[in-house]
Formats: sequence, C-alpha cells, structure tokens
Amino acid sequence: MGIVFRQSVKTTLVVFCGAVLGALVIFFSTRLIPKQQLGFTRTLTNQALVAGQLLLFGMHGTLAVFIQRYDYNDKRRQSLITLSLLIPAILVAFFSILYFIFSHSIIHLFQPQDIPYMQRYFMWLPVFTLFFIYQIILEQYLSSQMKVALSTFMREIVLRVLNITLIVLFGYGYIGFDVLVAGTVLVYLIPILFLLIFSTKTKGFGFSLDFKVFTRQEYKEIIHFSWYHALLGISINLMGFLDALMIPLLDKNGLSSIAIYGNAVFIMSLLQIPYKAMSTATFPILTIAFKNNNRAEVADIFKRSGINIFIASVGMALLIACNLNNAVMIMKNGYGPVVALVLIMMIGRLTDAATGMNDQTLSVSQYYKANFYMSIGLVIFMVIFNLILIPKYGIYGAAWSTSVALMLYNIAKCLYIWKKLDLQPFSINTLKTILIGVVVVIIGYSIPYILNPYLDTLIRSSIIISVYVLLLFWLKPSPDISSYISSISNNRRLF
Repeated sequence: MGIVFRQSVKTTLVVFCGAVLGALVIFFSTRLIPKQQLGFTRTLTNQALVAGQLLLFGMHGTLAVFIQRYDYNDKRRQSLITLSLLIPAILVAFFSILYFIFSHSIIHLFQPQDIPYMQRYFMWLPVFTLFFIYQIILEQYLSSQMKVALSTFMREIVLRVLNITLIVLFGYGYIGFDVLVAGTVLVYLIPILFLLIFSTKTKGFGFSLDFKVFTRQEYKEIIHFSWYHALLGISINLMGFLDALMIPLLDKNGLSSIAIYGNAVFIMSLLQIPYKAMSTATFPILTIAFKNNNRAEVADIFKRSGINIFIASVGMALLIACNLNNAVMIMKNGYGPVVALVLIMMIGRLTDAATGMNDQTLSVSQYYKANFYMSIGLVIFMVIFNLILIPKYGIYGAAWSTSVALMLYNIAKCLYIWKKLDLQPFSINTLKTILIGVVVVIIGYSIPYILNPYLDTLIRSSIIISVYVLLLFWLKPSPDISSYISSISNNRRLF
C-alpha cells in the first residue's frame, strides 16, 4: 500500500498542477468569452462526455480488468485491445446517422436564443465524442499498466495548456468563435497521439484482427461484463453531468446559466482530485487482490484507501470553502451565485469521498450488477427532481438535486458492500478527520481579509494547509499519511 500511496501522491500532484491550469481556464474564459458562448462550449463538452460514456459500451472497464488475465505473449491481449478500440468507433458511426436524422428535433429542445449556436456547430459533437472515447480507452490501458501519472499528465496539463492558448487567442481577437469551437475539439488529437505512442512502448501492446482466439464462453463473459459496466458508466456519468445537460433546456437563461454553473462544477472538480488520483492508482492493486481471492488484502486496501481519500478530500474542501469569496472576486462580475452552488454541491461530494472506493470495489466483485441498479435508480431520481426544481429554482435547484442524489447513492452502496462483502470504510479515524476539519475551517474563516484576493488566497491557504498537516501528524488518522509526512521530514524530499 505504501507504493500505491506514493503513486497516488505523484498523480495527485500532477492533477493539482492541472487544477491550477484549470483555474487559469476559468479566469481567462470568464473574462474573455461572453456568457452565452462560454455556456455553449461547456455544453458541447458535457454532451461529448456523456455520449462518449454511452458509446464506449463499457470497453474501457473491460480492457482494464480483462487485460490482467492475459500474459504479455497471449494473443488474446492484442485482440482485446483491438476490440476495445473498434467497437466504440462502430457505435459512434451508427448513432451519428441517427443524430443527423433527428437533428431538427434535438436542436429545438434548447431555448430560442440558443438555437443558432446549436444549428451552426451541430456537426462537431460526433467528432468530439469519438476523440473522448479514444482518450479514455488509452488512459485506461496505461492505468492498467501502472502508468497513471503519465496519462493524467496528458489530460490535466497538456489539454489545459492548449485550451488556455485557444481562449487567449479568441479573447484578444486573433481567432473567431468558429475556430475556438473547432480548436476545442481538435486539440484532443494531440494527447491521443501521445497516449498511443506511450502505449506502444508498454510490454504486450499491439493490435490483432484475429478474434477467433476467444472462445464462445469468453465472448459471452466479455459482452456480459461490458454491457453492465456500460450501463453503470452511463448512469454514473449522467449523475455527474445530468444537471448541466438539463439546465440549458429548462432554465430560461439557457446557455448563459451554464457559464455560471460550469464554474461551480469546475471548483467542485478540485475536490475530486484526491479521490480520482488515489482510486485510479489503487484500482489495479484492488483488481489483482480480487483476482487472487485474497480477502484480507482486499479489506486492507479498501480500509486504508478509504481513510486516505477522505483525509485528502477534506483538506481540499477546506481550501475551497475558505477561498470561495476570493474565487468570485477574481471572476468577472455576475458570477456571485458560484459560492452558494459550491457549498451545496460540496455536501454530496464529501459524502462520496467519505464512503471510499465503493464503485471500484463493486465493479470488480461478483456483485457488480448491483452498482448499476442503484445508480440507474438514482439517475431517475435526479431527472424527476431536476424537472421539478430547475424551472422553479434554476441552477440552485440543479445543485440540490445532484447533491442529494450523491448522498443517497453512496449511502446505499456503503450499506450494500457492508452487507455483502463485510467491508465498510468508517472508523474512529473518520471522526478524527471530521474533528480536524471542523477546527481548521473555523480557523480559516477567522482569518481577516488580506489586501487582495490573490495574496489573501496564498496566505489563507498556507495557514490552512499548515494547521491541517500538523493536526494530521498529531492525531494520526492514517498510518500511510503519517509515515509519508515523517519521510518528507527525514529525507527532505516528496518521493
């Protein structure tokens, strides 16, 4: 677990650097792009993400799990990689035909003032979707080969540098909005190319059209696994993007509302950095432990990763909550609702972090179907609540709907795993972490405002981090974090 923890730290640092770049994206986009146009680019991205998860057909999850079953010299390994890339491409081609056939009906679901944007750039969604799919598949493959930080670097650093470049060029009049939209899509070719090059350098990577290497039973198992994980991936991603997809349709302000809501969603994505980094780094080890039927190791990984994720997430939540007013001051006028939106969403996300690696554990266990049934039920719940709350309360209604859904979903998963696998993430260390968080947030809010939002953020964040780390070292809620802090003190280096 020590190796996994250190890899998680490396990945977290890469993602954190990406988050800094993401903050620059927010800074430049809110100042240089009008709200309606900004809302459109974010809506296009959200649509491509959700469509990509649908048309992946679960092949990214299948690749990550089944690739562990085949040795480097096994012919099935290359055939599996080929299937994982080929099937989604065929599905994109098929659904693109339907997409263009029903284009008129789809476009007119949006608010009248937004329809011209949907008509002009309608063709870019299938292309964007295909690029997302290939990026996700190659990232998942590299993650399965313990190359997590590498794939994360391409997504969090390279893509965001390219996006910042496009935004600045547009904002200062060097390119038009047509080029900005096209560039937002086409820049994904660059990380895809690099991910493919990195993949070819790993042992056992390759392509093969010999699909007869799989037996009928193996095909049945692959299809069964992919189908359920496809539905699970769709439902989970709908939970993350359903609010943003429904706001332009139901909120009278249309795409302009997404410009505001999208900033709150981005800030909340910072809270997910530790969870994503640590769970991604831990998942291959968890998969192998399940494969070897090593229940003791599974329990150890689940417990220790759970508290580590929660501690890191609480720390990130403290930084976010105590600096929200600064964030709004840095943004252009008109983004004040972001503060309330973030605090509402934070309730659901902290519940998600507190319950640990429930999704990942269920996905590799014999109970993976249950994850789907619970998630699809909550997607239905979200749709109903969004239909009721968004027309009445706008973006605040969407935030509450998402947060409550996340809480119910994670509580349900936690109880199910406890009953079926006798695993649960909570302990006295969870209470210690909550206590530390309460103390630090009181201190963070007690610090008087200092000169300007940039300096205030720097000083306030430094104090919050220092106090939080000292209390962690004193109360020791996590052996991994305590030993890591000690190693930094003794060795004078991060790794």
